[in-house]
Amino acid sequence: MIQVEAKPKPERAPIYWMHEAITYLGLDRLGLARPDKAVYRLIEKGALHPKKIAGRFAFNKKELEILAINGDKKRRRGRPRKFQSA
Repeated sequence: MIQVEAKPKPERAPIYWMHEAITYLGLDRLGLARPDKAVYRLIEKGALHPKKIAGRFAFNKKELEILAINGDKKRRRGRPRKFQSA
């Protein structure tokens, strides 16, 4: 009888679904009525780049870590700053 060794499956990249990303970023603890809207705003601004898997957003853990540590560095709202001469 021939024994066939089972190949180990390659590790998948750690992904978070929308509700897990909201909890990871701490948006659920801010008292927001719709924390998912805050995530959608981050996506529109370009701070997050999700993948779509089976029609749902999936977020990379590394990208969420960077956003949690550094915060949102993308400015797209408000009036542009005026040039101040010295």
